Order: sequence, then C-alpha cells, then structure tokens
Amino acid sequence: MNDTGNGNGDKNSADSTEKMPGTGWSNKDMPQMMVPQLTQDGQIHLYKSHRRYIHTSHGWSRTGSSCPNDAVASAGHGEKVRHDDEAKVVKSLMSQLCEKFYAKGWMPGTGGGMSIRIGSGTEKNPYSVFSTPSGIQKEDMIGDDIFELSFPDQTVITPPVTPMLKLSSMTNIWYVVYNLRPSTMCVIHTHSLYAQLATFLDQEHPGEDEDKDVLRITHLEMIKGVGGHAYSDVLEIPIIDNQKSENLLAPDMERVIQKYPTCNAVLVRRHGVYVWGDSWEEAKTRIESFDYLFESAVKMKGMGIDCGAIPVKYGKTATKKRKLDDQAAS
Repeated sequence: MNDTGNGNGDKNSADSTEKMPGTGWSNKDMPQMMVPQLTQDGQIHLYKSHRRYIHTSHGWSRTGSSCPNDAVASAGHGEKVRHDDEAKVVKSLMSQLCEKFYAKGWMPGTGGGMSIRIGSGTEKNPYSVFSTPSGIQKEDMIGDDIFELSFPDQTVITPPVTPMLKLSSMTNIWYVVYNLRPSTMCVIHTHSLYAQLATFLDQEHPGEDEDKDVLRITHLEMIKGVGGHAYSDVLEIPIIDNQKSENLLAPDMERVIQKYPTCNAVLVRRHGVYVWGDSWEEAKTRIESFDYLFESAVKMKGMGIDCGAIPVKYGKTATKKRKLDDQAAS
C-alpha cells in the first residue's frame, strides 16, 4: 500500500527532512566509523588498537598496522604500496601534524611549515617531496592544499587541488637539508616563541650585539631526544641571521649544516627553528625535544643559570678525573 494516500508518507518525508544534517564536520556529515566512541567500552577499543596519528609505510617507531583500512601500512606485511595511496596518506598526515603544531603555538598565523619525502631515490622508486603551501592557516589546512614535487629538481608533480595556492618560500630550504643530510625524510619549521627567544641567549647585551652564532646547552635530560647526543654532552645549535625572505636563508643553512655535522637543527635569529629527522616520527620527536630545551634555556637564564655551563658538581668530578689520568700517564 502507498502510504502517501493516507498522508503518512508526507509526514515521514517531513520528519526525514527535519533530521537531515547539513554538510561539513560540524553538521555530522561524516561516516559512522569517524564518530568518536563515547562509551567506556568504545573508548577502550579506540585507545587499545587505534593510533592517533595517520600511518605511513616509512615509520621507524612501529611496523604493520592495527587499522585494516590503512592500505599504506599494509607495506609492513610485505605488500607493495601504490604511490598514489602513499601520497594521499602523507598529505593527510601533514595536515594532521600541522594542526597539532598550530595548537602548540608553533605555527601561528600562517607561519611555519613542513615537508616529508618518500621513495628510495632509485629509478623505479624515485623520491617525491611534499611541501606545505605559502600563506595558509595550518589549523585549517587539508591534504588537498599540499604540493608534491620531484627530487632533486623541484618540479611540481602534483599541484594542490585547492586553487591559487603558491609554493612555500621555504621550499629550497627543504632541499638544502635533503641534499646535505641524505637520510633525512622530514623537515619541520616552526615559529615557536621559545625558539625565537633562545636566539637572544649567550649575548652580553641582548638585542644589541647579536653576534653569537651558536647556542650551547648541556646536562639536561631532554638532550637525549634530539638525536646523537647524551645527557652530559654539550649540544651546539647553530644560529643564522634572519632574512627578508625565507628562501634567502639557504646559503647560511648550507654553511652551518656542514659546519655542525652532529646537530639536527638550525635556529634563525628573531624567527624560529628548522629541525629534521630520518622519518616524520623522528623529526617530530626532535622538534618537541628541542623546543623543551629552548624553553628550559630561556627560563634558566631568568634564574641566573647558564644552560651551556657544565654544573660545578660534574665539573669538579671531570677535573679530578683528568688529574688522576695525568698522574697515571706520568
């Protein structure tokens, strides 16, 4: 029987129209699988088997996948990943990471950016470089805003779906790092407040001379997080002068990366910091560690403590050991 004849059809239709959501995330126009689980059992399932960050096939901190819908992570099981699938995942991951960095205050306004490189550099699997665009708010950036470029010639392979976007002025900086640190697969640039303030440390007259070209930090636990350094090492982070445009930083970046081969970051005076790693996880770990150290250094300065000085306790121990070694040698 046709319900329309007794009016029920019109009523049902009206009810459906009233309940129909609009478009966009805020109006619930998303698949059921994307709706957060709010029950205790749902939360247990969510946090037991679903990671918060999007998977790629090149991560160093985990292998395989707990998400059966992740085609890219299936590479952990020996399956070949299509380039288009990998590119889609990388672009989405970059959007997710930049949103997190914005929330930390590291990419305010349209400042900061990042790049991820995929591939192995072979003829069958050449490198592709993904870069955030210029002049976009990172908390609202989507995967379709990101450029894909060739390596090493910086030719645009796939432009953003979003029209009118331009390549970032820091694009050539990504390439400086990738060329001088061949194992690097991710570079992150932030405008962190503490990274900027750290460039004023170690100056006799802050804001006047600004002639120090390196920041030294030692005997802080988070030094272990930046890579290649131990707690008691003296970490040296080179500082270069800012320029009118980001791309003009390239010559100085190249010079200090070669001068400080063990460091994985470069500070830009009155500006921010560049940090890199052999995977996005490593770069993320390092930039979080560096920023923690920069904040520590700034606050130690306010307490009258030199972040680059070996604590007296350890200095005396080291001096005593040297004297014993000298006596034994003689």
